[in-house]
Amino acid sequence: MNRAESAGRHLVVGLSSLALTPAEGHFLQQVQPAGIILFSRNIHDPDQLQSLIRSLRERVSPLCTLWLDQEGGRVQRLRDPFTRFPSAWQWVKLSRREERRAVELARLAGQLCGQELVAMGIGVNCAPVLDIREPGADPVIGERAFGDSPEQVITLAGAWLEGLQSQGIMAVGKHFPGHGAAQADSHKSLPVITGSRADLEARELLPFQRLLSRLPALMTAHLVASGLGEEPATWSPLLLRDILRQAWGYQGLVVSDALEMGALSGPLEERAYRAIAAGCDLVLCCTGQLDDNAATLAGVSRCLAEVGEMERQQTAARIEACLRPYCLPPGEWRSLLERSDYREARHLLESVAEENRQADPTESIH
Repeated sequence: MNRAESAGRHLVVGLSSLALTPAEGHFLQQVQPAGIILFSRNIHDPDQLQSLIRSLRERVSPLCTLWLDQEGGRVQRLRDPFTRFPSAWQWVKLSRREERRAVELARLAGQLCGQELVAMGIGVNCAPVLDIREPGADPVIGERAFGDSPEQVITLAGAWLEGLQSQGIMAVGKHFPGHGAAQADSHKSLPVITGSRADLEARELLPFQRLLSRLPALMTAHLVASGLGEEPATWSPLLLRDILRQAWGYQGLVVSDALEMGALSGPLEERAYRAIAAGCDLVLCCTGQLDDNAATLAGVSRCLAEVGEMERQQTAARIEACLRPYCLPPGEWRSLLERSDYREARHLLESVAEENRQADPTESIH
């Protein structure tokens, strides 16, 4: 493995459009990234998406994983003809009336989501959100949260997670150590979460800690938790190494949120360098621009050059072991849509949002 490929195994990159360009194909062949993350700009319909996936499989190692955000609600990349999933908050609203049914349907939603991803050949879902919805916070999380208490999030996100993983999809819990109380959108600026370490451990950190053993990957938040240091979590050795790895004993992957987001400062090369140095295994560069992907790669490569050989090998082995089961081939999406059990489950889920609107038209948290 050459130096570019070695650094590439720490990289998840975006693409520019609906089809792979020659320049992108050359970059991917040279770098062999650990993953490629897909956005709405890359998806027109299932046939086009599977054509793109096949072209990626021809140019990149079979060990390359395909990623996207398929939470439900306003954050989902696969849409028609697939399920329009209710937001996570819909399960919270339902649980106020029928807690057991809400848990069962959240699990069913995760299962159906996993079936659709397998049918397309996508092995990694950047979900579930494990942030706690807090009053007065920026709405960037809002209805994406599975609860306004740690217990709600653990129960409902845990059920959704169980359903997703039953279909062989890799979940990425986010946004560690908790974005729910942020009063700024980290896509735009750097949020600061106040509170002591004890306060954070009793609330914001609790869903991550309780679900940790079931999560093959965690995504960092670009925010400062003032009770846990002055660095954004993505750049914090205290959070990623001392707490997550040493105190909690986490053996899964630590993945940065998109490095281009406005919460972080400096050039992309420096952002990638600091994320890997702090303890991220993988870094996301989601712009779809080759120059940005190359700059991120350069930062990873520079950091790896400063790391001891044993640590490099251990990290590389962890990445390969975690990702290998989720490198899926394109599936049979039409066959899935024709299954009666799938159609019945889909109809049930799509009726929940309307049921909730009729039963509870207001949002108590605002």
